[in-house]
Amino acid sequence: MLEMVKEAEKELLGYPERNLNYYLKRTAKKLMGQAVEPVDKINWPNGLLAKGLADYYMTHKSSEESRVILDCLKKYYDEWIQKGCRMFYLDDALSGMALIELHLCTQDEKYKQAADKMVQFLFHHETDRAGSLPYRPLQKNNYIFADGIGMICPFLCRYGSVYGDDKAINLAVTQIQNFVDFGMDHKTGLPYHGYHYESGIKYGIIGWGRAVGWLMIGMAESLANMDPGRPDYDILKQIYRRMVDKVEAYQRENGLYGWQLEAKEGPVDTSATAMILYAIARSLDIKILIDIHKSRMMRGRQALWDMVKEGKLYECLAECQGFSMYPQSYGAYPWSLAPALSLFAMTEENPNG
Repeated sequence: MLEMVKEAEKELLGYPERNLNYYLKRTAKKLMGQAVEPVDKINWPNGLLAKGLADYYMTHKSSEESRVILDCLKKYYDEWIQKGCRMFYLDDALSGMALIELHLCTQDEKYKQAADKMVQFLFHHETDRAGSLPYRPLQKNNYIFADGIGMICPFLCRYGSVYGDDKAINLAVTQIQNFVDFGMDHKTGLPYHGYHYESGIKYGIIGWGRAVGWLMIGMAESLANMDPGRPDYDILKQIYRRMVDKVEAYQRENGLYGWQLEAKEGPVDTSATAMILYAIARSLDIKILIDIHKSRMMRGRQALWDMVKEGKLYECLAECQGFSMYPQSYGAYPWSLAPALSLFAMTEENPNG
C-alpha cells in the first residue's frame, strides 16, 4: 500500500500536469479576448487524493510515512491558502474533508479559517428553486449532478459536526433529499446522472457507475457525521440501505462493478467499484449496515487489490465530459487510486504491519 501512498502524494502535488504549451494557449486566448478556465488548485481529483491520504494517515499515525503524508497535505493546502483560498467550482469543496482533518491534527487555525471560507462559498452559492446547488451555475442550465452529492455533502456534514454548525448539515441534507426525490429511476432504484428540477427532466444514463459511487459516498459520509437524533436521520438511513441492496445486485462474480451497473457484459470500472465499496466499508464501520454486506465488500476489495500495479489502479474510466458523455477509455487516474486507498486503509487488518 505504500506504493499507492507515494503515488497519491506525487499526484496530489502534481495533478493535473500542465506543460508550457498549456500556458501558451491560455495566453493566446486571453490576448484574443476569449474566456479561459481558471487554474484551479483544489479541483475534485486532488480533493479525492487528499482524502485518501488523510484516511491512510488516520489509520497509520505511528508509521514513518505519517509525517511525510502530513507534510504533503500541508504543502497542498498552504499553497492554496497563500493564494487567498480562491474557489471556482462547487466540486472544490471535496478538498474540505482532508482540510478539516489537517486542522484537527495540527490545531493550526489557518486551516480552520480556510474551511470557514469554503463553507461560506457554499452558503452563498446559487441554488435552484428546491434549494439544490447547480453544478456549474455560469452555464445557466441549473443542472444538478449526482457528483455534487459526493463532492460537497461529506464536507458540509463533517464541518457541521466538528464545528457545531447545523446550517451546514441542513444544506447537505437538502441536497441529498432533493436528489433522492428528483434524480432516481424508480424502477431500478438506481440514480440518473442528474436532473433539472424546474422541468422535471432526468439526464444521463441510469446507473452510471461513478454517479452511483458519488451518491453512495455522499450519503455514507454524511450519515457518519450526522446526529442520529435528527428527525431526518432514520429516513436517510433507510433510503441509503435500500440503495445499497439495489446496487449490490449488480456486483459481478469477480467482485467488481461495471462502468454502467446494468451493462454486465461491458467493461469494469475500478473507480466506480472503489467508490461503491468504500461507501459500504464506511457504513459497516459505523454500524449503518450489518455484516451481511461485508463479504461482498471484501470480495470486491480483494479484486481491486489484485489490480494495483506500481501504486496505480488501472481499468478506470476516463473523466466524464457531461451527461451521457462517458469516453470509453480506461487507464489509471486519481479517481480510482484515491477511493481505493481510502478503502484499503479502512479495511486493512494489520495497519501497522
